[in-house]
Amino acid sequence: MVPISAVSTVYKILYAFPKYFFPQEMASSVTEINYDKFWEQGIRGLIFDIDNTLATFDIALPDEQTTAFLRGLEKKGFAICFLSNNSKKRVKLFSEGLGYPHIWRAQKPRRSGLRRAMDILGLDKSQVVLIGDQIFTDCLAGNRAGVYTVLTAPINTRDEWQVKLKRFPEKLVLRAIRQAKL
Repeated sequence: MVPISAVSTVYKILYAFPKYFFPQEMASSVTEINYDKFWEQGIRGLIFDIDNTLATFDIALPDEQTTAFLRGLEKKGFAICFLSNNSKKRVKLFSEGLGYPHIWRAQKPRRSGLRRAMDILGLDKSQVVLIGDQIFTDCLAGNRAGVYTVLTAPINTRDEWQVKLKRFPEKLVLRAIRQAKL
């Protein structure tokens, strides 16, 4: 059981710094996002987290549906980059067949990996969206860098152990987001 003082501390941090934790948009999956709206707003680059955003962490290669989805976005004119905290081996294996640039060991929520992704795409923060399933890595990194963030629901409830540790505090953030939007 989590002590009440810990929950209270998390809420204090969230309400003191909500802009860092709250995504600008939420979606049930990457396929439910309105990419046409982004294009109309001048967004030209999409930076995706991989694990539990595009595929479960234990799936080495993108499936046909994910590949078709990404190729469709590319045909619309979007530049795509993968940004992951996972290992070089995992990220490179997932990305190689697709040919998209990728950054492994991005150290999200640090901004350096996201900045490298924007440099690779040749775009600035007003032209990209960061899409991921974790508040304390994806949203926090994007918001700290001034990038529009979209939080997706995790594809699967199975997570690596270090991600499982963050899911409870994320539930508190999601509750705070819902309360703030009421």
